[in-house]
Amino acid sequence: MALRKICAGNVRRNRRNMKKRKWSAACVCMMLSVLPFSGCGQQKTTEYVPNTAVPTAMEETPVIDYSLPALTPNVLVDRYGYGTEEKKEAVLKGKRLPKVFSLVDAESGETVYSGRVTEVVYLEKQEIYVGTADFSQADVTGRVYLRCAYIGESYPFWIEDDFYQELFGETCEELLESCRSHTLETEEAVTLLQAYEWYPDIFPDENKNEIPDILEELKEWVAYREENGVSASEEALYAAFLAKFSYTYQKFSFSYATDCLKRASTVFGQVQNTLNKSADILCALAELYRATGLQAYGKQLLEYESYFTNNSTYLEETAYLYGAMTYLVTRQKVDMDLCDIIMKRLMERAEEISSCYEEMIHPVTARNDGSEDLLKNARIVSCANYCMNNYQYTNIGEDFLHYLMGCNLESVDFYGEAEQKTGYLLLLAQLAGKNSSFKEK
Repeated sequence: MALRKICAGNVRRNRRNMKKRKWSAACVCMMLSVLPFSGCGQQKTTEYVPNTAVPTAMEETPVIDYSLPALTPNVLVDRYGYGTEEKKEAVLKGKRLPKVFSLVDAESGETVYSGRVTEVVYLEKQEIYVGTADFSQADVTGRVYLRCAYIGESYPFWIEDDFYQELFGETCEELLESCRSHTLETEEAVTLLQAYEWYPDIFPDENKNEIPDILEELKEWVAYREENGVSASEEALYAAFLAKFSYTYQKFSFSYATDCLKRASTVFGQVQNTLNKSADILCALAELYRATGLQAYGKQLLEYESYFTNNSTYLEETAYLYGAMTYLVTRQKVDMDLCDIIMKRLMERAEEISSCYEEMIHPVTARNDGSEDLLKNARIVSCANYCMNNYQYTNIGEDFLHYLMGCNLESVDFYGEAEQKTGYLLLLAQLAGKNSSFKEK
């Protein structure tokens, strides 16, 4: 990736060197072409040239086998930005690090904050130094970038008062555009509804009709699905969505919510006898049990107890995780042993992530299985944070987001490359609605 000025400087120097070599080669060609017609060219020579010699044509343009090395940034930041009241840190790397850094206004070019580089360590394997530029105390908003001696500048980024709220709004709007174009997948619809259930205050009501816009959009999405049908592979999860939507929408329209619940029961009745136990089935059971209170659904949920007891991999499957969370928050009568198992597994996994996340997302020496795996871990931490309202988990969520948005070795913007944004939705909702607590909405 190209850096800003230091990289541009390297490229310009390389181009100048290439031009010098081209100019030297051209001069040689010119001299050789002129020699036969000059006075020196007319002098006799003692060099013996055999009659069998074959003249070789000279290349008109010299071939220069040269390529620029791959350049990686040395000032690593979240390429989208930071909240004014949040922790704001960049990671610096290089053979030599400066003692101070500057935060520069991207429009005026003026320095708006300066600080000392801290936490400098030497990484023997990489043969570079790594340090931290902490600008959390910078009292500034707008588009800025970091400037450092020896190692150059960062990508520009924003510092804003409502940074996470705006970023969440943009992500949500992208999903709602898919909803309007009828391309929204059922899992995406479930995730939107899950985010609304946990953090309803961050969802707007632009037309001021006292019904959040997201619910109106999803209502239209349901109408389209009912008219055009649902694939067989999505029916169980679609039933889960309808039951969840019914539970959520009942305070806006009880009659419509009742129709949704009846439809959810019908759809689920068509698939539960043909499918084995699965994440989608469990999610549907949990949502239907919460919405209806029918013990038939509750008993079927208990059949998953041995599965939850013997492994924790279910936490990595979205439908399992959402279904388990719904079972934890329902007001219906629940099996306390099953609740204890779910909660214990969730907290254990969150603590495992907490103990090693710095290695997973270290900007220079990160060890992970890619952005999809990181988002799974972030989703687990988000769910644990919803239960515990843990300040530490909130910070971990922020660090995950910064890494995925550019604070990594090559400043890759994984968020911008994502085709589907649902993996980020709960994480952003958590950061945008930090004051929400663990309670049934």
